Amino acid sequence: MRISAVLFDIDGTLMFRGKQIEGAAQALRDLRAQGIKLLFLTNISAKTPAQIVAELAAAGIEIHGDEVQTAATVCVNYLQSLGGVSCHFLLDAAVERLFSGIKRNDVSPDFVVISDVGDRFNYESLNLAFRLLRGGAKLIALHKNYFWFDRDGPKLDAGAFIEGLEAASGLAAIVTGKPSELFFKSALDRVGCEATSVLVAGDDLSTDIAGAKQIGARSLLLGTGKYIAGDEAPGEGAPDFFLPSIGGFSAWFGANNVA
Repeated sequence: MRISAVLFDIDGTLMFRGKQIEGAAQALRDLRAQGIKLLFLTNISAKTPAQIVAELAAAGIEIHGDEVQTAATVCVNYLQSLGGVSCHFLLDAAVERLFSGIKRNDVSPDFVVISDVGDRFNYESLNLAFRLLRGGAKLIALHKNYFWFDRDGPKLDAGAFIEGLEAASGLAAIVTGKPSELFFKSALDRVGCEATSVLVAGDDLSTDIAGAKQIGARSLLLGTGKYIAGDEAPGEGAPDFFLPSIGGFSAWFGANNVA
């Protein structure tokens, strides 16, 4: 293979439960030394890119804010491209500030925009979203992940609630995060590379690997985070490559990437 850019997942690939996965920082330093372009892709929807960069730095992983692409940043760009639309937001307060240029409308919006809001997923907030969808709004989900790993263990994520809204309203959500084609095409635009020269590395078959396949990029599954034993087995949704952990990335990449 000849790879010019690597698109890394963050949670479960570089970090897990708030700590760096051993070897992650070194792998990134080695890639930078080779002139490989890097972009960090995440469905984390309760943190801004700046917060994510700070969290990584605290764990010893140095990246730049303009190297982070989140489901929220792609959503903002998508809504701005439509021009003049209004939205009802069910978002984390910090992330909602990213949408400050989008008109808020809690009565008759064009879109209902939802991400992970933890305890604010309650009957009142979900029923309001449902009624707005019944009234003609379209549904945008930053992502549809079912769960994530916090420092104290797994927690339900936005997808568990969004699928309920889809079933009740009869609408299919527009997804702006992984594994949507919208998300991954945005990533290709940002690194300025053809999909055939891009590697997507992550721990989740349903988001990272599926997204890579949608755009025709190579995929590397890491055996950490959300990985389940056997995920790398041959099949329609299988990754192109597998590594037990990011710690072995530099040696693997050096042996497989053709100059």
